[in-house]
Amino acid sequence: MTVPALRPFRAEIPQSALDDLRDRLQRALWPDDLPAEYGVTNERVRALAGHWLEEFDWRAFEARLNAYPQFVTEIDGETIHFLHVRSSRADATPLVLTHGWPGSIVEYLDVIGPLTEPESADAPAFHLVIPSLPGFGFSGPTRAAGWGTHRTAAAWAELMSRLGYESYGAAGNDAGSMISPEIGRLAPEKVVGVHVTQLFSFPSGDPAEMADLSEADQAALAHLQWFYENMFSFNTLHSQQPHTLAFALADSPLALLAWNAQLFGEHLDADFVIANVALYWLTGTGGSSIRFYYEDAHTTSHPEGPTTVPTGLAMFAGDFQSIRRFAERDHANIVSWNAYDTRSGSGGPRDAAGHYSAHEAPEVLVADIRTFFAGLSSPWPLLASAHEALRSAAAGVTDGALPTPCAEWTVHQVLQHAGGDQQGYSAFITGEPGPDFDPFAPSGALEDVSAFLEPKLAAAAAAFATVPPGAEAVPTPLPQGALPAAVAVGAAALDAAMHAWDIAVATGQESPLTKELAEALLPTAKELAEPLRGFAYAPALDGPAGDDAVSELLRYLGRDPQWTA
Repeated sequence: MTVPALRPFRAEIPQSALDDLRDRLQRALWPDDLPAEYGVTNERVRALAGHWLEEFDWRAFEARLNAYPQFVTEIDGETIHFLHVRSSRADATPLVLTHGWPGSIVEYLDVIGPLTEPESADAPAFHLVIPSLPGFGFSGPTRAAGWGTHRTAAAWAELMSRLGYESYGAAGNDAGSMISPEIGRLAPEKVVGVHVTQLFSFPSGDPAEMADLSEADQAALAHLQWFYENMFSFNTLHSQQPHTLAFALADSPLALLAWNAQLFGEHLDADFVIANVALYWLTGTGGSSIRFYYEDAHTTSHPEGPTTVPTGLAMFAGDFQSIRRFAERDHANIVSWNAYDTRSGSGGPRDAAGHYSAHEAPEVLVADIRTFFAGLSSPWPLLASAHEALRSAAAGVTDGALPTPCAEWTVHQVLQHAGGDQQGYSAFITGEPGPDFDPFAPSGALEDVSAFLEPKLAAAAAAFATVPPGAEAVPTPLPQGALPAAVAVGAAALDAAMHAWDIAVATGQESPLTKELAEALLPTAKELAEPLRGFAYAPALDGPAGDDAVSELLRYLGRDPQWTA
């Protein structure tokens, strides 16, 4: 069978379509004004419509899009449009990025440069494939029914194979967070890892599943309930009568703007909102895009069992908050779980800050994607686990001034020290500059914990990824100097894990120092700690015979397992 060709594509909307759009916006009929509890307000839509009419420059956006290589091909009877941006790096990892509704490929434009051409040679690079979902933008309107999560995942697996990628990652947001794990389910031998911004796992109805949920998880469920009761009408209508709504979305740019804007937070810049909406309008895909919900609601094919491909989550405050207990039921190999708060202000519960993280906080999302995939390719899973523990503890910090078990240091000072130490290991291995501050005299002045910590963890992970397991003399910043590879890695992991514990207990979080991690670190501690007593570690503390591994490790390094502020 002949495989359909990959044809170069350029966005070239006829001027007549832009003129018609302007005419429709100028002649728009407006409903009576009502308060926000009735839905998106006249004030909001008037502001966006005015921006679309008078300020938004489609031709400038079109030129931005056309600056990237674009293609179309036919898969399963539909025309599929995608960006294909390859890195100049020979070691780049192919990665398919998938958007959702009411987003589009516009979501990912801000991360193309950082992911394909990172400034540091130590940072992972990616060849990016960014498709428009079937029925969305230049991949539509679709002609056939059935384009839901599973069929789209199968199409993406076919697309990656057609591009010659037999090993690749999958990442996504919104609908992309449902599609990406399914790509891993369909092609586990090819997908090296799945990175998403939501894991849509919900209570199964088993009362035992709800027992002892943390306050954070209970708050996440409460917000989900609020969303269901106040904002879920779009999902219900899309799932039941998408074509009824399609008449309004096809005939009125104002209707399309108002309907889609309900899921674009008020904190988002107007150009981003309008670029997404305009793409739907000018391709006539307002109606076909919402059928995705109908197809998923009416599918008779449901996957059995959890996914098994390594999975990473980067969730953002203000957006859907995943609950790990439920997620681990549906995904058996979650290796990275990070939460970020990048909100600059509160727009209220309807604002959903962070949902479009690739646009709102591209540097944070890029760092998490890099760290996740670097961890998968690293020969040092112990270091990845310790970094994950430190990252998890740091994500739960709400008060950086709290005291910690580390002498007179506050939480933010411990974070500075821990990040500086990881950068120090990287510097000794690579010859790159070390921290620009003294890790042993941290100031505690941190405005953005994630922005400070993530590059340092990524640098350390990337540096150790270059170290062969059999290396006998790996440079380290320790007084012992160069060490065998396993010991050097263990030292960096020990440092990160211990400070993760310091931060967690100081801030009232559950300790990320697990029994397995403590058992793996204890031999390194006993090999390295004695020369560091009084410098990095206090004298060992006595404990009861038969102590658990975590307590044994903590006491050996001079920390009281029962420490409280």
